[in-house]
Amino acid sequence: LWRRTTVRLARLRRSSEVLDLAAGTGDLTLALAEQGRPARVLSTDLVPEMLEVAKAKVAVYEGPTIIEFDVVDAQALPMPDESFDVVTVGFGVRNMPDRAANFSEVFRVLRPGGRYVVLEFSRPLFPPFRALYHFYLRTVIPLLGEKLTGDRASFEYLNESILSFPGQVALAGELHKAGFSEVTWRNLTFGIVAVHVAVK
Repeated sequence: LWRRTTVRLARLRRSSEVLDLAAGTGDLTLALAEQGRPARVLSTDLVPEMLEVAKAKVAVYEGPTIIEFDVVDAQALPMPDESFDVVTVGFGVRNMPDRAANFSEVFRVLRPGGRYVVLEFSRPLFPPFRALYHFYLRTVIPLLGEKLTGDRASFEYLNESILSFPGQVALAGELHKAGFSEVTWRNLTFGIVAVHVAVK
């Protein structure tokens, strides 16, 4: 449902050229192709092994969208200026050491009027629910992660990365600072996740 909303907010046309950043194993890439049906999606990630999994998933896709893959650092994009109509990222911005560099690069490669659609964990607005959610992140998730995988540290990192990530208003401010003229967001699941849309 989160991915469906992200694709809907991207407002794709049949002629759209899309850059999917930090695409990982390709779930958002595939959703963009299947639901948005743009002309092309370039699916990128910094980790080649992740893209190999994505390629295997996409191999069964038979729709009209051209799907390509490339190993790319989202903070230093090798594409020319104004080469995409839409840029997307699902749960990737939170792990970038330099968000400002990513926002600046995305602004550069977007065509005028283009949209940067950011799906990311966010901050629940209702205080009692937020307190319960933070308790779940700090206590339950690491405990479950350790029991299921034996790797508590990775789940503690996940918890800390979510809690330290800026809230909806602060992230919108960072996108405005990068030059985007209009930034809106939609809260999903009581604000556990938000989809920010920044227009060039």
